[in-house]
Amino acid sequence: MKCLTVSSACGALAAMVMLSGGATPAIAAVYPTKAIRVLVGFAPGGSADIIARAVGQKLAESFTQPVVVDNRSGASGIIATELAAKAEADGYTLLEATMTTHGIGPHLYKKLPYNVVNDFEAVVLMVRIPLVMFVNASVPAANLKEFIAATKANPGKFSYASAGSGSPPHLVAELFKLRTGAQLLHVPYKGTGAALPDVVAGQVHMMVDGPPPFLPHVKAGKLKALAAASERRNPSLPNVPTFAEAGVPGMEAGLWYGILAPKRTPTSIVAKLNTEINRALEQADLRERFAALSVEIVGGTREAFARYIGSELKRWGEVVRAANIKLE
Repeated sequence: MKCLTVSSACGALAAMVMLSGGATPAIAAVYPTKAIRVLVGFAPGGSADIIARAVGQKLAESFTQPVVVDNRSGASGIIATELAAKAEADGYTLLEATMTTHGIGPHLYKKLPYNVVNDFEAVVLMVRIPLVMFVNASVPAANLKEFIAATKANPGKFSYASAGSGSPPHLVAELFKLRTGAQLLHVPYKGTGAALPDVVAGQVHMMVDGPPPFLPHVKAGKLKALAAASERRNPSLPNVPTFAEAGVPGMEAGLWYGILAPKRTPTSIVAKLNTEINRALEQADLRERFAALSVEIVGGTREAFARYIGSELKRWGEVVRAANIKLE
């Protein structure tokens, strides 16, 4: 099948929230009666894994049934997403969707073994991690405006790292270039963990990513945080302006994590999952844990999540085309 286009994504959003045939409240009344599997398309220890396990633990307590996180990393989440799309639509296999799987990925690959909208039921958008721009301390810029000016005055001199071609840090950096005309060379790495040491050492000058692994280096004076890609200032970096405050509007972007179920999962089960995950996200200990990791709790309705996926597909498709990013 052909890769999902922006127009077909937006046109198919309603299908994600239509009533599934044969769904009855009685089904949800007895659900779940066995373990629930949550497919995660990324390796253990990363943000996707940590969030899935934290919420999964709360669900297990609520349902009194195990919630098992199944890491199927590789191919930018395609492996896990395909497994979820082809799983039984009974509520016992779920997918943790991300900005990569349901925002960027459909625009980067010519063919996908599933349709990111039509093959899934939206359950809930759980959390977001607003991104922040970090530069090496040696960069001769005290603020975002000076950094942009420095890159324009020295074409080819400044570079930025990403967690890989097509990754969220790559796309957000390209969005920054499109918004400002900054002159930066892309240096892709195999993940944030591989890129961070070179940013700290000054071999690469800049990176836009989630704050947690960068904060110790900011405190040590090895990195500078220039701007937050969020509507409000990041609580972990209260003195760092947002991009809009620094003169670059339209840069709000963050890693996000939500739950999807295979298409035709009974509506009563999807509704029950939405209710229980929202309840989990309201628990004080989970909120405290996520706040320490700069994770912003979202929650909400399944309809709102479906609309959010549509807006993300549209937005990042425009950036992929404008930056002429292609992956095989």
